[in-house]
Amino acid sequence: MAYDVDVGSVRDALEALPAAALVALAEVLDVLERAPWSGDPLVDRNPDGAVRTMTFAGTGLVTYVIVEHLGRVDLLQLHWAG
Repeated sequence: MAYDVDVGSVRDALEALPAAALVALAEVLDVLERAPWSGDPLVDRNPDGAVRTMTFAGTGLVTYVIVEHLGRVDLLQLHWAG
């Protein structure tokens, strides 16, 4: 199953990323389309929770929620410390 990835709520943060970070984030988005459950759970005591995180480019972090019944992944936060 391929998931749709909604980046609407992090659009401002996306526009502020440098080119190298955008390339790395594009790779993460590709993974989220195919295997969003491969990210780390946001809360360790809830390992099956739908809110998850994934790192990118060594200093980036994306937090997202998997809306399984809609086949969608919604990005919630995007952090870049590079």
